[in-house]
Amino acid sequence: MTRKKHSKKKTSRKVGNSSKTITEEITKTKKTVTKKNLHLEAMRGILALMVLVSHVELIRLYFGHSDDYLNPIIYHLGRVAVTGFFVLSGYLITMSILRRIETNRWSVGDFYIGRIFRIWPLYFFVIILAIWVLPHVSILEFNVPDFLIDARENSDNYWYFLFFLPQIPLIHNNILPFAEPTWSIGVEEIFYIIIPWVFVFLKKRFIKGVFIFFIIFLIAKYIAIYGYELPVGNRWALYINFYRYDCIALGCLMGAMHFKKSTLFEKVNRWHLLLALASFALLFLIIDVESYDYFPFALCFGVMIAYLVNKNSTLRSPKWLVYVGTISYSLYLTHEIAIVFFINLGIDGKSMVAMYALSILGAILLASGIYYLIEKPFMDFGNNKLRNHKVVAVPKEQSVQ
Repeated sequence: MTRKKHSKKKTSRKVGNSSKTITEEITKTKKTVTKKNLHLEAMRGILALMVLVSHVELIRLYFGHSDDYLNPIIYHLGRVAVTGFFVLSGYLITMSILRRIETNRWSVGDFYIGRIFRIWPLYFFVIILAIWVLPHVSILEFNVPDFLIDARENSDNYWYFLFFLPQIPLIHNNILPFAEPTWSIGVEEIFYIIIPWVFVFLKKRFIKGVFIFFIIFLIAKYIAIYGYELPVGNRWALYINFYRYDCIALGCLMGAMHFKKSTLFEKVNRWHLLLALASFALLFLIIDVESYDYFPFALCFGVMIAYLVNKNSTLRSPKWLVYVGTISYSLYLTHEIAIVFFINLGIDGKSMVAMYALSILGAILLASGIYYLIEKPFMDFGNNKLRNHKVVAVPKEQSVQ
């Protein structure tokens, strides 16, 4: 009897210790995941600010106030940032889908529901503002230069915006004032439509399928870029500049490597990060204004993401930058409103320091209001709808913009 009691007591202690260990591991995992997500939010914040700074000079060029935008660094700053968004989107969506497939809590329908409530409300809000509201606000008068066409002059263009194809008018030099950034949303929407079916049909061969597509697209891209003497070369290169699916596919491969705990992915350390940052800076110094090749930047972003989400990361993300990342979708789509407002007030003619400071601050304040009034409520509604379907909703910090 004594032995049994002793055995029972020993077992009880063992179970208690095991329970404590499991609890500690769960707590540790939650902290790690939160830390990783904060890093990615901060990265998203930096990318959004890069676009904003570039567009200050772009819109000043439109208004005939300066041609500083034609400086290669400024010219490509926003475009490189969008490349970073593409890589990040591919990574996050792939990780999100793989985690849900692993727990049998994923379906194509629920994936689409999540994307619709995440993307559509703010997208259509901006399109409605740009077409029917902002043109009637005198302080927000937008000067469309002679070398571009105002998309509002031809109502047929509206169909492109209605069906998430804003990149097509832009490719043909038709711009919708205040809604130019929506072109990348159109590119990503095509990706969102296709990617869940790639998982459905390829299943375990998903990585191989994405890798094959990645190689084919990359080859086609470089033929287009460096085969410009061909009759269709320039047109191909122009389209490739917008449809950067090689960058999104790279992000998908990074997500798959992380999920599979690839040694190559998990061994990325601070030295790899420093090399990526140095390469990133060098690319900006040597890039030409007419360049269409953003894939080298995508590789640098891939290394940065790998470092930020793995256990070797020792960085700390500033809270304000994490906040900017949280509202980055609203900031990305609405920042031109703030820029035009301050240009029409004549701020850029008085002080460029004030112009940049007020544009950034004004854009963040505007984006904050729109985030809490439109983006977040719809996102929460979509998440609640998914919970009612007994499907784990996409965490806020992992939602892709």
